[in-house]
Amino acid sequence: MSASPPPAPDDSPPQVIDAAGDAAFRDAARATRLDPDHPWIGGYVDYEWRHLRHILATYGFALRGRRVLEFGANIGASAIVMSHLGAQVQAVDVSERWLGLARLNALRHGHMGIGWHTVNARDGLPFADGAFDLINCNSVLEYVSPADLPAVRDELDRVLAPGGHLLVTGTSSRLWPREVHSGRWLVNYLPRRVDRWIFGRAVERGLRPWALRAGRWAAYENLDAQDGGRRLLAARRAIGADTPSLRAMVALGALLRIGPGLLAHNLSCALRKR
Repeated sequence: MSASPPPAPDDSPPQVIDAAGDAAFRDAARATRLDPDHPWIGGYVDYEWRHLRHILATYGFALRGRRVLEFGANIGASAIVMSHLGAQVQAVDVSERWLGLARLNALRHGHMGIGWHTVNARDGLPFADGAFDLINCNSVLEYVSPADLPAVRDELDRVLAPGGHLLVTGTSSRLWPREVHSGRWLVNYLPRRVDRWIFGRAVERGLRPWALRAGRWAAYENLDAQDGGRRLLAARRAIGADTPSLRAMVALGALLRIGPGLLAHNLSCALRKR
């Protein structure tokens, strides 16, 4: 396996550079009934480049040479962006289907140094204690069952080094009436036991915000609470997501002395392990 290319300048996004890898990615996506040109499939790396790098920069998370875990790899977009910024990236997901696409996505972008692991964190992660300086959780924790979440929190705490950071973004909140990913109204307020009666199957729910400040994570420093949400607001401005409702949440979060990202419909927070 060849190493990743040298980190590119911050203004140079990841590019598709491997034609054979691109063809393989497209074929694999179509084989699983996915559109390789859809913004959340073939275009997801571009999306993450326009968003994640600004969030990382705003919080001062310089990635060059840093050890990073992408928890919930999905199509591999965040892992590819962080590798492009110079990080040493390991990525995990419970789905071999998604990891297969993620590997091909990395191949076509020329980032072959990322480690990919099919694993359920409740059963343990294949990494040493304190193995990572940053753990990125992008739109994943809401898919962890409530029964498994305490074990997952403990395992992520185990592999995060003291002084390391946990970044949570794009996580649907159960406080809001509309579930972000599915678009269903009021499902966040329904007990899970009614799913099969109403929908015929289990459906998505948001994550309760206090789950991010429970267990061992309760002792982590909330960077957003420390600065009254200024960095969060700066990050949202950088990605074009500054809205009146966001500014209101920042003001309310500062008043309550909690991270304003915990009040949003898409939960976000930057935590530092003591």
